Amino acid sequence: MRNLLCLLLALIVTLNLQGQQRDSLATDTLKKKEVVIEDQWSSHPGGNKKYKETKRKHQNSTKVRVLNKNVVKVVENGRETRVSALGDRCNVEALQDTTKIRIGRRRIDIIDGWHGTRVRVDRVDPWDDDYSSERERGFRGHWAGFEMGVNAFSNEDYSAYPGQNDFMELDLLKSTAVNLNFLQYDISLQKDRNTIGLVTGMGLEWNNYRFDKKITLTEAETGEIIPEALNPDWSIKKSKLTSLYLTVPLLLEFQIPVGYKSRRVNFSAGIVGGLRIASHTKIKYKNNGNTHKDKDHDDFNLKALRYAGQVRLGYKSIKLFATYGLTELFEDGKGPELTPYTVGITLVSF
Repeated sequence: MRNLLCLLLALIVTLNLQGQQRDSLATDTLKKKEVVIEDQWSSHPGGNKKYKETKRKHQNSTKVRVLNKNVVKVVENGRETRVSALGDRCNVEALQDTTKIRIGRRRIDIIDGWHGTRVRVDRVDPWDDDYSSERERGFRGHWAGFEMGVNAFSNEDYSAYPGQNDFMELDLLKSTAVNLNFLQYDISLQKDRNTIGLVTGMGLEWNNYRFDKKITLTEAETGEIIPEALNPDWSIKKSKLTSLYLTVPLLLEFQIPVGYKSRRVNFSAGIVGGLRIASHTKIKYKNNGNTHKDKDHDDFNLKALRYAGQVRLGYKSIKLFATYGLTELFEDGKGPELTPYTVGITLVSF
């Protein structure tokens, strides 16, 4: 699966971008420098508690390069996260309680307030006149867009944590998934029709796991993830684990005409690979009347490379999706055994 994901990444960026001179390799590499993850913190020895405390106070940047091209850049600090994809064609600015997404003529604001989450979608001017070029006729899949869903776990096993069962139990209504599928390529499998084809591309997937219990996550001296109880004197608003993955799909899509040729029911199924590029925990609470927001940026033993099965079903403006993990949330033996899954809806199609 690792070779398949790297091959898809290489194919997509080769089709979309032209080559430049190879940058020097800074850190982790997958498949002979075809996919390079450049993290300014990765060269520092791990397991140093003092280093981890220092790390939280400074800016952390991660770059993902595919065949010498900067595909995604993530910059994090204690207050905000900024993501740019494909040469700033797609920009994401995640502040303390607001996430601003800009792609093409669309701007999407996700506002996480005390009384719930609001989503606002606006049309804005494009960066240039060439961006909104007319789409070519032929098979057109249904991957690109902005999506939101709900996260949950199945096949839960806490046998390695006696007396601490279900410490990662979720508040389901607030455990949201946000997908920004910003790049799509379609391959027709028919000669004279355009109703069956393969769909691939790229996306960014944010998964928020809101804890139902008053805990956060930390790493034990032995290396596994364990729960850490929060101060009982705090008025806890939320405590969550957030991950950001670069995703690559390979979907087989069928389109069934209904009434008019332009009106079709679309159904697709396949595999979505993911490469983790950021993760953190966040605690929001009140203490002595003051509101505090604490973030801890770390990998938390989350899978660096994962894949999942996905099905999608849509008609006109209604498009639903479901994703079921074919790998567990944490690295083997480094956390409880949990299989993540997501059910959601496409809010805006690109």
